[in-house]
Amino acid sequence: MAAAREHWSERLQRFDRRWIFLVMAIAVVVPLFWPLGLPAKPDAMTKAAYNAVEALPTCTLKPGTHEPAPGSPRCPRVFISLDLDPASTPEIEPFYRAVVLHLKRKHAQLVIATTWYQAPPLVERYLRETIDVAIAPEGTDGYAGAPDRAYEKNVDYVNLGFRDGKGAIIQQFGTDLRGAFDGRADDGTPLDRIPMMQGLNKLKDFDLIVLVSAGSPGAKEYVQFVGTREKLPMIAACTAVSTTDLAPYFQTGQLVGLVGGMAGSAGYENLVGKPGAGTAGADVLNIANLVVIAAIIFGNVVFFAGRAHRRRGGRS
Repeated sequence: MAAAREHWSERLQRFDRRWIFLVMAIAVVVPLFWPLGLPAKPDAMTKAAYNAVEALPTCTLKPGTHEPAPGSPRCPRVFISLDLDPASTPEIEPFYRAVVLHLKRKHAQLVIATTWYQAPPLVERYLRETIDVAIAPEGTDGYAGAPDRAYEKNVDYVNLGFRDGKGAIIQQFGTDLRGAFDGRADDGTPLDRIPMMQGLNKLKDFDLIVLVSAGSPGAKEYVQFVGTREKLPMIAACTAVSTTDLAPYFQTGQLVGLVGGMAGSAGYENLVGKPGAGTAGADVLNIANLVVIAAIIFGNVVFFAGRAHRRRGGRS
């Protein structure tokens, strides 16, 4: 008697799952090297963060100087707290790069600090790659926005460096920023000798606070210890898992904008007009999610087809 013909679902149940791993690997690698440019639609929280920066006055400089031209508004002054570590950079570094470009287009004066001991090497790299040089000079491919320029240390920006102390040190930033850093920049320059630091004694003196926050201490402590009491205008970027913790602060107005995870960073890049690592990362997430969905559908089709075949008594 001839053997029963094997049903197609039974053959597929022996499918080598390594092919799925290969497809997933391709889905992850290809968009990183050849970005697909899938639309990264910013959500309401990301748009609010962008609008907060966009609302800052745009300063026009005298040619060849760092001073505002006659009739130009004062250059906005922005405090940036980089509270992150290497593990969190894929999600929130793209936002940092996009927001710094956005701020430099307005010739904002930047004061940078961190409360994470892991962050100083990252901060030094960011200064070299995004502030000491232009991010998007005139003629940059794929960028139609206003060009930025190289910033000069202790003239256009000041790096205060690292201070430990968690919530307590953040509270001191709110009352005595100079005292928290012993009156000196990270390179030892007295803050009293840096012209752009005149009048900047506490967080309340800044036009905007930008928090690049991977956890604690970070955006939550800034809101709890200084933001709410001083009614500071603050925007934050955080990892995806922290978004639900910080979203209530946006809903209550304690944060005027919130950029959550890689998808939020991609949305901010879209608004600024310069796609970067966030957009490429969002492509990876989108394609990888499609592969996962396809694998789930494939597995369920095989499973239910096989069960229906067995209920029919194994008849093909």
